[in-house]
Amino acid sequence: MAVMLAVNTRGRLGVIDQYGVSPGISPVVGTGILAVVGCSFLLACVGAFFLLGVPSKRHWWITLALPLLTVVNVVAAIVIIPADNVGVGLVLDVYLFNALLSLALVVLLLKRPVRAYFGISRPTTGAKAA
Repeated sequence: MAVMLAVNTRGRLGVIDQYGVSPGISPVVGTGILAVVGCSFLLACVGAFFLLGVPSKRHWWITLALPLLTVVNVVAAIVIIPADNVGVGLVLDVYLFNALLSLALVVLLLKRPVRAYFGISRPTTGAKAA
């Protein structure tokens, strides 16, 4: 998923380089916002994968932030990319890479067999009390 999100962000930056940004937005600001939002979404997905199994209670917010970063990533892409260049590719990009993959990551990482397959373990309730 991280590779797909990196390619996704790179593709969006390529669209901006080729077609420009929406009227009223500076090209430097638009490129910067898309890069920051895309990279933070990518890092949150990777962080959720690695930190979900850590027994600390301070890492729960990363998994909670994934849907919020999904919304920010979708809005940034739709607002910054010019309306004339919004086509089937961007719509599939928004739904596939952002919505469905982040939802799949959160759901799969919360399932015990998947966590066990990747070696992510949670302490048992008895171990927490001790």
